[in-house]
Amino acid sequence: MKKAVIFLLFMTGIVVKNNAQIANEAFDAYFKATGGIELWNQVKTYSIKQSYVSNAASDYDMIIKASIPDVSMLKTKVIMQRNFIYGVSPTDAFYKIPTGSRDKAVIYQVKDLSDKEKTNMKREVSDIFAPFFNYQAKGYIATFVGLETIGGEVTQHVELNGKDIKFNLYFSQATGLLKKMIEKLSTGEIITREFTTYATSAFGIKYPSIGTYYSSIDKRNVKLTTEIVYNAPLEAATFKR
Repeated sequence: MKKAVIFLLFMTGIVVKNNAQIANEAFDAYFKATGGIELWNQVKTYSIKQSYVSNAASDYDMIIKASIPDVSMLKTKVIMQRNFIYGVSPTDAFYKIPTGSRDKAVIYQVKDLSDKEKTNMKREVSDIFAPFFNYQAKGYIATFVGLETIGGEVTQHVELNGKDIKFNLYFSQATGLLKKMIEKLSTGEIITREFTTYATSAFGIKYPSIGTYYSSIDKRNVKLTTEIVYNAPLEAATFKR
């Protein structure tokens, strides 16, 4: 019976795809919609400016600089005009907390990141917006889950699993763009991002510029705005503590 079914599918030209193949097609559609895989392959560095706004005292800005080949990143979280800095490079992993009053010269207390924080930040260098880029080289496994409707739009739900990390990705079936991403970290924190607007960078890659952010720890909905510059020159001292 099984052979008869296979023969019938062959004769009628019907192609049966497995879940991994469908997931790969969703990824390919995304890269095509955002400028093409050739551009993505040329990205070596990026600079990001983000604002997290919910009209609360805890609102903050984030400035990120990263080098993909060096697996290095510097994140500066700006809260009430004070900079909280996190850095990772092949030889170092640290965070710097400002101390003292704001009317005096800033003095930083510098400490090492934990092994888990270091691992997560290094992963984030290449995963920050497209964890499915070169996902197989990272040891991730992709599985197509099914079709789901988000905000009246049909999306392809793809699950991406790695060591101590899991993503649920929802791609618009109409545009190929990523509508929603749910990230479950090894710490147990679950971060949900929904993307409503895309912008095109000077480099040519389209990226999510406006959306929302929700953390299971903070438990508040935040408006997220993003600006990205790809292949911006970075000084050698950028990632030093």
